[in-house]
Amino acid sequence: MGVDAPARPRGHTDSLGEQIQRAFPRTKVVKAFCTQEQETVVDPKSVGGGDHTIFVAGDYAEAKTAVTELLRSYGWDDVLDLGPLVSARGMEMYSAMHMAIGLALGGHFGVKIVR
Repeated sequence: MGVDAPARPRGHTDSLGEQIQRAFPRTKVVKAFCTQEQETVVDPKSVGGGDHTIFVAGDYAEAKTAVTELLRSYGWDDVLDLGPLVSARGMEMYSAMHMAIGLALGGHFGVKIVR
């Protein structure tokens, strides 16, 4: 896929993260940040004292480590590595659900993965 090529449909068969990886194969793409509002990404403690989960996915461990360190510098305690970049499909589908929940609640919120 070239940079000017039309995007393929995303969802359960592809993701924007995977499309970016194909377009720039030497780039180490990590999907993160899309499952929270940006205000919460940079200040997780502003919602529930920060007791919620953010996700990362990618095919390169060192790149995911760098993104996780960035998230920790923002104050994230619970960063869940979902595995390879193919997991971006679920993250991108969830981001629409997250937006719908935020609209229903009328404000920011967080989701906690209880293990």
